[in-house]
Amino acid sequence: MLRKREEKEGVIKSAGMVSLGTLFSRITGLIRLQIIAYIFGYSPATDAFWLAFTLPNLFRALLAEGALSTAFIPIFSEWYSKKGEEEAWKLANNILNLLVLMVMSVIVMGVILAPFYMPYLGIGFRKNPSQVGLAIYLSQLMWPFLLFISVAALIMAILNCRGHFASPAFAPVFFNICFIIFALLLSNKIGIYSLACGVVAGGSIQLLVQIPALIKKGFKYRLTFSLQDEGVRRVFKLILPAILGSITLQISVVITRIFASTLPAGGISSLQYAMRIIQFPLGLFPIAISTAIFPRFSLLAATNNRDALKATVNMGIRMVFFLLVPSSIGLILLRKELVGLLFQYGSFSYRDTLITSEALFYYCFGLFAMGGVMILTRAFYSLQDMLTPFYVFVICLGSNVLLNFALIDPLKHKGLALATSLSIMMNMVFLVVLLRRKMGRLGGYSVFLSFLKTCFVSAVMGGAIYIGKIFLNPGLAVSLHYRLLFIVGTIFFGVGVFIGLSYLLRSNELDLIIHSLRGG
Repeated sequence: MLRKREEKEGVIKSAGMVSLGTLFSRITGLIRLQIIAYIFGYSPATDAFWLAFTLPNLFRALLAEGALSTAFIPIFSEWYSKKGEEEAWKLANNILNLLVLMVMSVIVMGVILAPFYMPYLGIGFRKNPSQVGLAIYLSQLMWPFLLFISVAALIMAILNCRGHFASPAFAPVFFNICFIIFALLLSNKIGIYSLACGVVAGGSIQLLVQIPALIKKGFKYRLTFSLQDEGVRRVFKLILPAILGSITLQISVVITRIFASTLPAGGISSLQYAMRIIQFPLGLFPIAISTAIFPRFSLLAATNNRDALKATVNMGIRMVFFLLVPSSIGLILLRKELVGLLFQYGSFSYRDTLITSEALFYYCFGLFAMGGVMILTRAFYSLQDMLTPFYVFVICLGSNVLLNFALIDPLKHKGLALATSLSIMMNMVFLVVLLRRKMGRLGGYSVFLSFLKTCFVSAVMGGAIYIGKIFLNPGLAVSLHYRLLFIVGTIFFGVGVFIGLSYLLRSNELDLIIHSLRGG
């Protein structure tokens, strides 16, 4: 029991490191968005930029942070534990070289074909040919970003498998800083193109800052290409279903943007800004936990320790619910004040704040499910089962499209956000049922009780925040310092109420966090 607790606390500590890096990443990412909002606001140019970035970002998820990392981590963990360090590094070199070739081919095709596919991505832009042309040029300029970020993601996967989380966690901070510098220095000279240049430069920096840690872990580059290598064949056997699984998730983003392109100007940007705020708690909690827990999942699966794997899955789900349910309540109650504080400057108007906060409201309903899906899919991937999550994604993608059609007329951009939340909740339910069939009981009763307790504590916390808002709400017309003080003070007050009540109710999740922070 002591060893199991130490292993759980080790996961929480690793997640804490990832969460700290992600905190700085999210802060600098929000500053990045503030810079974009201040300089460009909600305009046809910013909509063109976000649409142009869609496919390079989609292939980043497919070829790197999504499919390749998903397929690579279980095999690399197995090779390292069973065949030794030399064979594991050989596999890493092989995959790296093949990745570079594959990504370079995609970049060339993306640049050449941009004039053909971009008009179909921006259906709503067709009445404005100059906006379509701008999106084409921006997309062509940003495609090289894919090479840097793909290699950076593979290095991140290697370092995480070797127990190093700091450099990968903080690398996106350098991306954001580089992006901000380019936007500030070049926006007056080259306009919206400064953002595209910042994307490419930021990707290269995100790669470079991880290389010293990789070398320190013992990696030595070798120019090896072998499709016949057993490890490479195992990775590529898993990568196709992983790509299919990732592409359905990313296609839902693309489809949502296509629907949003038919709305008045600002439709795409409002969803983008709202999702960026949602990404803050997602990055701090479930992304951090799932990043730290995935190598642990893979090691337990490789050694066929199913009981420990189920216990770790149970712990991961309880932890993300414990952290995301109160986050949702807090975001719903403070959405207008938060959006106004973060973005309402320069060209970003009060109207922009309202439509962004509306989208944020509906995204919040699916926040806990987004975290649950991250844990559950990684449990399947650690078992080298990529197809089950893919089938679930396809079903939920179809439901997302139908919900978009049903909700866009009555609710506009709000309907698209609600459709995303409903489909991700359906995704989580399907994954739970199918994982239980595959592995047996997952301790669902303990998860349910934990969820109910967390909902109760979060409701009390929400009531306290609401009462505080009645007396102290600063609105959007008072000084920046007062609004900042109100938001920070309210967040600390809400967190204090949540932690205090959780402690009184003897929350196991809080106890685990406290012990991991104390060092056990």
